Amino acid sequence: MACGGWPANAKAADPAFGFLANYCIECHTVDDPGGQREFETLDFANTNLDTQIKIQEIVDQLTLGSMPPVDADQPSDSERVAAIEQLTRVLESMREKSSSTGGQSVLRRLSRREYRNTVGDLLAIDMTMFDPTTEFPTDNLSQHFDNIGDTLVTSGHLLEKYLMAADRCVEKALAVNQRPQTKEWVYKDNFVQQPELNRAHKLAFNYKHLVLYDHPLNDKPEGAYGHLHQFADGVPVDGVYEIKVLSQALHRDTPYNKRTIFIDLDEPFRMGIRPGDTSLGDMVHTQPIQPKLAETVIADNELKWYTFNIPLDRGFAPRFTFENGQHDVRGSYSRVFRNHVNTLPAIVRGGRGIVEFRNAVIKHGQLPQIRIDEVRIRGPVNVDWPTRSQQRLLGGTSFDPKQASELIQKFASRAYRRPPTTEEVAGLVGIYESRVAGGHTPFQAYKDTLKAAMCSPAFLYLSPPPLAEATALSQHGLAERLSYFLTSSMPDDRLRSLADKGKLDDRQTLHAETMRLLGSKSSDAFVADFLDSWLNLRALGSMPPDPKASREYYAAGLEPEMKQETRLFLRDLIDRNASALLFLSADYSFVNRDLAKLYGIEDQVPVDAAANFHRVVFRDPRRGGLLGQASVLTVSANGIETSPVVRGVWLLENVVGTPTPPPPDDVPTLDPDVRGAKSIRDQLVRHSESAACNLCHRKIDPLGFALEGFDPIGRVRQHYDARGKQKIDTSGVLPGGDTFSGPAELRQRLLERKEFFVRTVTNRLISHALGRRIESSDRAAVDGIIGQVQEDDYPMADLIAAIVTSDLFQRR
Repeated sequence: MACGGWPANAKAADPAFGFLANYCIECHTVDDPGGQREFETLDFANTNLDTQIKIQEIVDQLTLGSMPPVDADQPSDSERVAAIEQLTRVLESMREKSSSTGGQSVLRRLSRREYRNTVGDLLAIDMTMFDPTTEFPTDNLSQHFDNIGDTLVTSGHLLEKYLMAADRCVEKALAVNQRPQTKEWVYKDNFVQQPELNRAHKLAFNYKHLVLYDHPLNDKPEGAYGHLHQFADGVPVDGVYEIKVLSQALHRDTPYNKRTIFIDLDEPFRMGIRPGDTSLGDMVHTQPIQPKLAETVIADNELKWYTFNIPLDRGFAPRFTFENGQHDVRGSYSRVFRNHVNTLPAIVRGGRGIVEFRNAVIKHGQLPQIRIDEVRIRGPVNVDWPTRSQQRLLGGTSFDPKQASELIQKFASRAYRRPPTTEEVAGLVGIYESRVAGGHTPFQAYKDTLKAAMCSPAFLYLSPPPLAEATALSQHGLAERLSYFLTSSMPDDRLRSLADKGKLDDRQTLHAETMRLLGSKSSDAFVADFLDSWLNLRALGSMPPDPKASREYYAAGLEPEMKQETRLFLRDLIDRNASALLFLSADYSFVNRDLAKLYGIEDQVPVDAAANFHRVVFRDPRRGGLLGQASVLTVSANGIETSPVVRGVWLLENVVGTPTPPPPDDVPTLDPDVRGAKSIRDQLVRHSESAACNLCHRKIDPLGFALEGFDPIGRVRQHYDARGKQKIDTSGVLPGGDTFSGPAELRQRLLERKEFFVRTVTNRLISHALGRRIESSDRAAVDGIIGQVQEDDYPMADLIAAIVTSDLFQRR
């Protein structure tokens, strides 16, 4: 059959061409397109979106078995599978071509995280409590990466937000015009907290204490954030403040059982300090920006002073938190009445309703709590004058109009990350002069000029690629690429100086700078950002676990701690220049006490250093490497339950590096039936009996089965159900026939195919470095990079250095 443009393209898609000609075209012609789909003019040489959609629909219908219809001639299973495989390969090739940038990096803007880091370094401002990007649109992701050039679109809405952000940043940097004086505030008694608690606290102790009951991540917090209502405006200027707290821990020996209060009483109580933005008006609930600024263990039943030195931005105030406090303290009031009413005085035992329950339990009960009797705030202390921002932007404590042109030129040079052109400087100076002529003060005109520079494409975009006839990056372009790769921010003074002197094209210098940056504190941003992209840890918390089944996830604040474990693991590999294969084979990790308890190795983390991370060695062979880390196990679950399919796909994409095509849109969801006799394995076996479905599931399911021995937050489990009726089988058979009994043996099988893993890591590193996807044309260059470190078993720092010193890194 000769249909449309098919004969000329048949060889490219054979045997798919023959399959479609035999089973599809008769019903999907131009003249009579069945189901509004016509394939007669389908051209496999055309890679446009419409062609891709048609081919994807064909693959989906063949996979589902919906087509050909039951009253038509049916292909054999082998014919169907062969057609699906071939059409999938054609589709993948089309997608690669349509998304290709020709093996080159394209002009791209700063991502949100890069913008935030860059303005902090450019203006010398502390970003702990300040994020000018909160109203920016979310960056588009490609393969979980947020810095892929062709996906980072710039809209009119984003340009408006750039203007607002520049204004906020410059005004913050130059807000102080005289040396701030150290002040002191003292608060005791009259500790009004939040409406739900105030009546009970008045009856119990007439507001004499500030009392913390629950952890800061409770859905309906009561006593989670102990704020100072009299300190309503917060601190007057940015700076470091000394906070002294007179406090004690009470009722860690409470008589209430675990069914009544949800808290780990084996652990000493830990008090933290988190900032609160007073301008929001709500200091008793979770705020968008509230990093933990300090934490300490509070002694039981002993009133003691605790001293902290913490940064606070103007308008922020300290809020005291019970970091490992109760979960659902609101519900505990009624549970005390239900389970331990005899511990309360007879006069209140007849209480009805949550208000009476709360009043009685707080006054007469023994709820675990941290009680604060006095708070003293002093600051700012250790003031630098002039401030770092003033030194950088003004050259002193005040603006001198006579130096306007020089200051503008210096700022543009730093903001543009290269020497500005004469025309660029003249344009900025012109803005300054026009603002002065318009009646603005010279200082305000100067600030407006800085804001204009921060809205320039020269600031917002990385250095443009060289002209078409050139391939090598400029010296400043190379410094910029290296800095944003390894620090997620602008080049530091040393790197900029080397670029100015034209010394970065020397391989030895480039290698030395790579090692210097990797050894610096600033490379922690690279560690965090790369892991967020490679392992998709950026999505951790997007599908939060069930609060009832996973209370410790919230009560211990495990989400940031899970990320920190994986970051410290990579940090250690880099610092020791250890093998990248330890991502799979390691029998150790870095955990604090919260994670240690999750893993059942709390004996390796001392109680008196619970918040600190320690190197631990796992006795359980199921732990170790990425496959045993809670961050990976949580991000590859859906929060409520696990799925071998989801975790298997995650492993194929991020560890093995051989992702499968997406499933058809209307494939039914598979959920384990924990109430019946059938397991998820049984359901998947039945599902995979279809030859078309088996194409992907034989690759996906075995990998996912190996991780079923971990629950949605990474705890080891033997059964799906609490009654122990559904035992979990973690064994599997890989497509090549190799078997394994669980995660420990799976890691060994993956190590036997270590080339796949090393290539995956290398490709992800290169994507992060270049801001583009890796394409088939890069294969030889990637092979060359891997070959440089192969004999030494792929040391991590050397692998990164091999990328930086490669031709791939140094050209557009």
